[in-house]
This record gives sequence, structure tokens and C-alpha cells, in this order.
Amino acid sequence: MFSLAPEKLPKTSTSQKEDVDIIITAQQHSPASLQDSRYWNASYPSYRWHQIMVEAGNRSKNRKNGGRMAILHLAIYDALAEVWKLKATTYQQAPFETHSGVEKREAPQAYSTYICEYSATAAAAHSIIGYYFPDQKEFLNAKLDAFKRARLQTGLQYPNDIARGLFIGEEIAKKYMTYAKTDRTDKLWTGSVPKDHSLWRGKPSKWDPMKAQWRPFTLNASHQFRPGPPPTDWTADMEELREFNKNNKHSAIAWKWRSEPVWDLLLERKILEYDLDPFQAAFASALFHTSRFDATITAWDGKYHYWGIRPFQYDPNFKPLLIDTPNFPGYPAGHTTVAGALATALSHLFPIDADYFYALARECSESRFEGGVHFRTDNEVGLEVGEKVGRHVIDNFFRN
Repeated sequence: MFSLAPEKLPKTSTSQKEDVDIIITAQQHSPASLQDSRYWNASYPSYRWHQIMVEAGNRSKNRKNGGRMAILHLAIYDALAEVWKLKATTYQQAPFETHSGVEKREAPQAYSTYICEYSATAAAAHSIIGYYFPDQKEFLNAKLDAFKRARLQTGLQYPNDIARGLFIGEEIAKKYMTYAKTDRTDKLWTGSVPKDHSLWRGKPSKWDPMKAQWRPFTLNASHQFRPGPPPTDWTADMEELREFNKNNKHSAIAWKWRSEPVWDLLLERKILEYDLDPFQAAFASALFHTSRFDATITAWDGKYHYWGIRPFQYDPNFKPLLIDTPNFPGYPAGHTTVAGALATALSHLFPIDADYFYALARECSESRFEGGVHFRTDNEVGLEVGEKVGRHVIDNFFRN
């Protein structure tokens, strides 16, 4: 979405000899532990900062804004796009390769060390996370300082290239923070629930209905992939749920998909399995989180357009296996709309595993039925709509 004018890149402030002396001094007099170095440098750059976003959210008293992960990973992707453009213009060896006094403390990469991609990621993430959780400033500053110490001591990059990476990350983050102020994820709902007993009844949170009005990243409009209307008669769907409950007292997959971040862990695993380089990993994460965000908008557009009733409301005697039904309309299912989009995105990124991803999406769909919080129709429609969103996001990424 955003780029940086090349002329904005700061000039070097020290000579290469001075840079080498800085690295050697850091390695000799304030060495980071091997564990610290591994913590920051062993995996792809955004891996650790994604976890820090989660941790900051858990520590913070601020609301967890629904756009935070997509903004985080898009900012990192755009920052690394700038870094990779600059790397293509200048091939540079690592300090340890050209100066015998510098130790190699992490595995070198097979590309130019010009401009530090880990630093661009760190600066972008530090700014974005701080934007969403300003009460975590001290925590985030400590993380960034620890990163900078550990990165300098790897012997892989010069201090000037670390500084340039930090600058790029900060500049791209500023653009995304400006964008985030207009994405409508902070708006409150002032509408009312329809007074119709054939529809969903309840009191949604003041934030939830507004998901349908979030500013999408790729959709032309929130209703672009709105499904057709739900059934007017849920009798067959309800009977299927009653029959399942009669024959099953528990569902392992219902609790799995309710309580585990299945898709996030899967993305991390696949990036590591396929040994994606930092830019490839940033692209994968940006595509993944954009797909989730736009699929959420699509699902919630349908939910608050149709106000689809939930099973426990259709039959007050029905007791779902998942005791707590989410407090918003059912049609189409949000879990499965997102699952369809993410399975499609992941299948594009890792096509060898496509069958596995789509099987997981179907399991996610089944889990919401078995848990009793959705009719099967909610889930099947959600999967279909989600796949459309996923394909649209992929097309948009390559078109732009």
C-alpha cells in the first residue's frame, strides 16, 4: 500500500571502520547471551514481533482493535519491500566476512546485508504496536532496545545498515498509523436490533456490528461477496443438530476450534517448514492477515444484514455442546468464512499442502455445527463466501 521515496534514506553517519569498531566493542564488552541472540535472530523477522503484539494486548487495558494484526503485517511487508528494493541495488558482504576481528554469531543469509531487514521489521512493529497499546510504551521500548543490542552483536550487519532499517520501518509505520485513523475500526454502533422473533435476538456489543463497516483493504465494498438470504425455515437444520446432540455428548473439534489459534500457528509452522526468506515471510503474513480482515468484514456484513437466528434461539430447549453461543447473529458463520479465506490464501502460498488446508477449513466448519452454535447452512455458506474473498485478496495483491 505504501512506499518510501529513495531520497528520504538518511546518509551514513560513520565510516565502515568506525562501524566495525562499534561491532567489536559491543561483542567484547556487552555481549548478549546466546539465548538473547537466538530469541531475536533465529527465525524470520516478524515472528517475534507478532508474539509481542499478542503479549502487549494481553498486558494492556486498551481495547484490542480488530485491525491491529493486519496493519502490523502490512506495515512490515511494505517496509521489507523497500528494503529489498535497496538490497537489489547494492550487494554487500557481512562485517564478519570482511573483517577478521568481527565474530559471526548467527547464520548468514544468502543475500546482500545492505539495509537490515530485521531492524526495519522491529521499528515498524514497535511503532504499530505502540499505536494500538500506548500504555505499553515502556515494555515496547525495552523490547526494541534488546533487539538492537542483539542484532548489532550478530556480526551480520553494520550499524549504519541497522539504522537505515530502523528509519525505513518507522517511516512506513507512520503511513499506516495515519491510515488506521480512517479505517473505522474504532467506531461504535448506534443502531437497533430488529423486533422479529424469527431473527436473531440479543444485545450485541457496541463494537461488534461495526465490523461490517470497517474499511476493507481489497474489497470494493463490504457487501461485495454478501451471500443470498438464509432459509426462512430452519426446521431441517434444527433437526440435524438435535440428532447430533442426542448421539454425542462432546466434540473434540468444537473445543479445539473455539480455544486454539489454529490458523496462526499453522502459518508460522509453514513459513518455518519451507524456510521462507524474510521478504517471503512478510508477504505470506500480509496476505494471510489481509484475507482474515476482509473475510471478517464480509461475514459481519452478512450477519447484520440478515440477522440470522442462532439454534438455541430457534429452539429454546436446545442446549449447545459449546455452552456459550457468540453474542451476534449466525448467518453466515464467521469462523468458517475466515477459514475459507485463510485456506485459500495458504493454498496459494503453499500449494503442495492445499488439500490439508481445505480439509482443516471443513473441520472448522464442522466444529461450529457440532458445537451447536451454528446451523450447517451457516457454515457451508461461510466456507463458500470465504473462498471467494481469499481468491479476491490474492488477485488484488498481484494486481497491485
